[in-house]
Amino acid sequence: MTAPFAGLSNYTTTLRDPTADSAIVRTFSFTVLSLLFQFLIGFGLALLFSLRFPLRRFARSLILVPWLLPLLVTGVIFKFLFQLQAGAVNQVLLDLHLVHQPIGFEVDPGWAYLTVLITNVWIGVPFFTVLLHSALQDVPAELIEAAKIDGAGPWQRLVRIKLPVIRPVIEVVFVLGFVLTVKVFDVVIGLTQGGPANSTQLIATWAYNLSFQDFDYGAGAAMNTVLLLIALFAAPLYLWLNRESFRRERM
Repeated sequence: MTAPFAGLSNYTTTLRDPTADSAIVRTFSFTVLSLLFQFLIGFGLALLFSLRFPLRRFARSLILVPWLLPLLVTGVIFKFLFQLQAGAVNQVLLDLHLVHQPIGFEVDPGWAYLTVLITNVWIGVPFFTVLLHSALQDVPAELIEAAKIDGAGPWQRLVRIKLPVIRPVIEVVFVLGFVLTVKVFDVVIGLTQGGPANSTQLIATWAYNLSFQDFDYGAGAAMNTVLLLIALFAAPLYLWLNRESFRRERM
């Protein structure tokens, strides 16, 4: 017994599904927002850790905690934090009189998406912080001193000296962050399971649901192929961003 050749029918059928289309769009918006906030917070912390203050080394070690926890465990922890009745986030908001009744983070589609986004940003900040902090340490001290002598303030030194020097590292960090974020799975499964009403479904989670809950393996494989093609976009982008360094190595 042989199965008939399906051709592209799995792709056409799957991509016509409104849930699949929304999962693809949501994956891109989720990735862009995650990378934006991870970079802003991570770069801010990297600049902070470049300064000298008490317990700086201890604080740098604490920033690694979100990175060390398994993603599924992190999702479950944030699920408890954002619970409707006994969640710590709702309790803090109520105590501070910022809200008059608990927010349904788990039942409201908009709040559920924001919860997943906040969780993923929290996970990714250490990655950006560590790499950007290391890059800042490699900025030549002579350039900073020369800029100070010329009268450049902190903002001018940041924009005109530090950012141009560490730009190659920033580019690589964004590419790697894109690959890590576009395939997020564990966080969503541990936090919302793609709900409510599929409002937090991403490509990876929807492919999982199709394959292992609906047992539509053809559609699930099609979604995984779409995810693979999107992730493969990072390879030529990485090569293009590092073209100058590759040229110098050949010389």
